[in-house]
Amino acid sequence: MTGKSRVPLNAILLSSSQFLRAAVGFLFFLYLARMLEPVDYGKYMFAFAFAEIFSVLGDFGLHEYSIRELSRNPGELRTRLTGILGLKTLLSSLSALLMIALLPLLGKDLPTSMAVVAFALAQVGYSWFYASTIAYSVKQDLHIQAFLWLLEKLLFTAAGVAVLVAGRGFVAVAFSNTFVQLAGGLLAVWIVARRYGPFSGKLDTDRWAGYLKAAFPFGLIVAFFLVYYRIDTVMISFFRGDAEVGQYNAAYSLVAALMFLPSGLVAAMFPKLAGSYRSREDDLDAPFQRAGRWLLVFSLPMAVGGWLLADQLILWLLGVTYLPAASALAILTWALPVWFLTFLQGNLLTIIERQRAVAVVGFVNMTANVVLNLIVIPRYGFTGAAATTLLTEVIGMIQLLYLLRRNISLTHLAATAGGIAAISAGTGLLVLLLRDRLHVALVIAIAASAYTAAVFAFKVVDAGDLKGLLRRS
Repeated sequence: MTGKSRVPLNAILLSSSQFLRAAVGFLFFLYLARMLEPVDYGKYMFAFAFAEIFSVLGDFGLHEYSIRELSRNPGELRTRLTGILGLKTLLSSLSALLMIALLPLLGKDLPTSMAVVAFALAQVGYSWFYASTIAYSVKQDLHIQAFLWLLEKLLFTAAGVAVLVAGRGFVAVAFSNTFVQLAGGLLAVWIVARRYGPFSGKLDTDRWAGYLKAAFPFGLIVAFFLVYYRIDTVMISFFRGDAEVGQYNAAYSLVAALMFLPSGLVAAMFPKLAGSYRSREDDLDAPFQRAGRWLLVFSLPMAVGGWLLADQLILWLLGVTYLPAASALAILTWALPVWFLTFLQGNLLTIIERQRAVAVVGFVNMTANVVLNLIVIPRYGFTGAAATTLLTEVIGMIQLLYLLRRNISLTHLAATAGGIAAISAGTGLLVLLLRDRLHVALVIAIAASAYTAAVFAFKVVDAGDLKGLLRRS
């Protein structure tokens, strides 16, 4: 099978895997939130967010840098992967030790501190798993990556459900994740060695400084965006308490579960585009417009529907205990189309080697988010944090569009967005007519059917769009 012919298959497999993974994760999130109630769920999410912020130290851009460079020089995979794996193991171990050392300064109770320890140790397993995905991406064997992604989520869900059924709390769930990540990481590395080995037995420690220097811009991007996406949870915990953390993350998790759509598509596009890119004159507008059209087709109606059905969705999925989260959900759902586009924009800028500019955007967004949250969260709590997230996402999208202005047609994108927004608005009117008359699931089904029919009737997209995108990639 040629590299070209693998891209459509990779997209299908990755998107299917991401969809199943998101579905399994979503169902587990609903179960976990209902079992723990807002306070304990808030403690669990604080520990997760705190550890994820520090996780950047366990990679610091090596993953993205290695995929880009080895996609252009796949012959070096066998000589460089051992050193990259060794470096990532060292960095993730130091990151875990730092998190544990900081625990006395946090002032959290023992269960929350133990959950932080669990997520800190899991970072080592994450580093092994993501080191292996470098090889799968370079070789375009993303079916293996898709399988491992799904297996990891299934095992974590099974372990989490088992400890909850046994009557254990969120700390046990966090440690079950640690076990799964360590075991899954070892399995992933073993598969890489069996499939592509033998690899160099040398760690190439003399090249580590060079790797880190080259990966530094990627690391800054990841660091800025991780702090940006997770600092609000940490700040809500300290300013407003764990119950509000639980409410906020209930809404946030409902929205974030849909990010499998852009991540699957872009993950399939990235290695091929990175490998074929040679100069800034290369045409990136065609794949961007096609991918952007599909991402907007999915995300804009979700934003409208989530806004109009926030209360009903929370009651249906999480119960009355989480009803306060509806106010945050109604705001955060509008971040979906922005998230979808910025995910695509950021990856395209990385391909054209403008990762330093993306890092500046990440720094601006992170700084704005932290400053605004310091003002908003003490007074308005998690609803204010949701509004801050939406505002800073829009600011980030505008910056990325400016950076891509010479590579993509902004007028074409605006025209596409306008047409899809008009159809989404019409579907929203249908939702308004039905939402107080029918169950929310039936309203969604009817609205989705009407929207799909309208999209194809007005020829906003067709099957050839996606096929053309993948062929070009």
